[in-house]
Amino acid sequence: MTPLALQLAVEESKVTPGLLGFVVVAAIAVATWFLIKSMNKQLKRVDANQSNWPTDTPRPSRAARETPKDTEDTPGS
Repeated sequence: MTPLALQLAVEESKVTPGLLGFVVVAAIAVATWFLIKSMNKQLKRVDANQSNWPTDTPRPSRAARETPKDTEDTPGS
């Protein structure tokens, strides 16, 4: 190794995340806190009370929901 490389070499046991690592983790924590706060605010606006749901809407019959499996107009027959 060259003398410059030996001067710049760092022992692996002394390498730490330092200030940059702390700032990144702190920024992620603050962003998560704001996201959770916003999510709670949005969930408070949702009215999920089932008694307010419309019950007079007719549901389609089972025959209308099912599609026929064998049709005479299939291409290639």
